[in-house]
Amino acid sequence: MAITLYNVFEYSIVTLALVVRFVSRHIRRNHLWWDDAFIVLSMLHTYGMLAMQYHYARNITLIFKMLVVYQVVYYNAMVLAKLSYLAFYLRIFVSRGFRIAARVIMGCACAYWTGSMLQIFLICHPLEKSWNPLLPGYCASQNVAFSTIGAFNLLTDLLIMALPVHFIWKLQMSIATKVALYGTFGLGLFISAITIIRIHVLTTVDFTDLSYSMIWAAFWSVTEPALAIFNACVPMMRPVFKAAFPGVFSSAKAAYTSGRITDREGEIPLTRLEEQPSKAYTYTPTTYPMGAVTIHC
Repeated sequence: MAITLYNVFEYSIVTLALVVRFVSRHIRRNHLWWDDAFIVLSMLHTYGMLAMQYHYARNITLIFKMLVVYQVVYYNAMVLAKLSYLAFYLRIFVSRGFRIAARVIMGCACAYWTGSMLQIFLICHPLEKSWNPLLPGYCASQNVAFSTIGAFNLLTDLLIMALPVHFIWKLQMSIATKVALYGTFGLGLFISAITIIRIHVLTTVDFTDLSYSMIWAAFWSVTEPALAIFNACVPMMRPVFKAAFPGVFSSAKAAYTSGRITDREGEIPLTRLEEQPSKAYTYTPTTYPMGAVTIHC
């Protein structure tokens, strides 16, 4: 029960982060895009996971049936969170090479989802043997399957985190600003840590005693997509905090926005990450009288 209460508290924080994300978009008067749709769908799936964890069955047959559904919902939540972050990249980065790489990683994320679905529905033949071990047929090792899919999940997370590193490094801005941007995009390291913990826990699951051994596996499985959603919302939050604490952000403005990305319509702070990528951007350092320098990635 304590674990479930912790997950409820955790999801309350994530829900608040999602609300702040959309309030920030309203403050900036930015229209919604695919990254917003993906993150909302991911959140709905995670609510479903939390509901299943709260109504955890004690009958072994029901537990096995819930495990099948739980896996489908979990993998849907994770891939939608990944697609949201990659769509966010496509929104703000205009480099052709970067956008190609982002779409390739999108393909990897979809391949991860496809492999996950195949694992769920093909690991036992017939499928009913997944929740009724006494039926004739066969099942492959669930522990090995969980570890393999989990490793691919971790790989896609690392690719998503690594994607903007080169682009940010090439921007002509202060080290402090680069560190702030790396910190924002690097929050995914926490998700990777949770993924590793989850993989380890899943390898220890005893399928002859699921009512006990799945408790921690379910806990980490609920925590992972929640953190992924929170991470996807963090880059959008600054307008709300700036409106709530104008004094703090005005004093930090010089240190945080020493560089700006500009387009033909005017100057856009680096912290405003919601602009559409359809226009060519140039970089203008505000602390040096150098003129506009086109960004090439």
